[in-house]
Amino acid sequence: MEKIIIKEHRHCPDSFKHSVIKEYLSGEIGYRALLKKHDIKSSGSIARWMRQLGYTKIPEKARYLPLITPASLPVKKVNKDQSSDFLSQDQRIKELERLLEDEQLRSEAYRRMIEIAEKELNIPIRKKSDTR
Repeated sequence: MEKIIIKEHRHCPDSFKHSVIKEYLSGEIGYRALLKKHDIKSSGSIARWMRQLGYTKIPEKARYLPLITPASLPVKKVNKDQSSDFLSQDQRIKELERLLEDEQLRSEAYRRMIEIAEKELNIPIRKKSDTR
């Protein structure tokens, strides 16, 4: 004997759909929390509503934090009288020490990411020293 599964389709008014979409686009609440808050059963409902209602740009959420490159770090302002070529030796040393510390932190972050990926995903990332 076969089980018959009946899916309950609820009709939501467009005004409700618009309000949920606006709440999603504001970014104040996560996707899953929004589904739970409004008791929306289908996980693809909001994206489907956005297509149906003409929202052309569906935002892609970033899965990872953006990398901060040294170029994106704020640059110290130099007085017009003082040229970057004539920085004192102490200032140059402090700047290089700061850059070294940034690179050490970046290196530690990459090392930890690799360790976590190897442990959780069971993927060998590092090259073994005995291989040729």
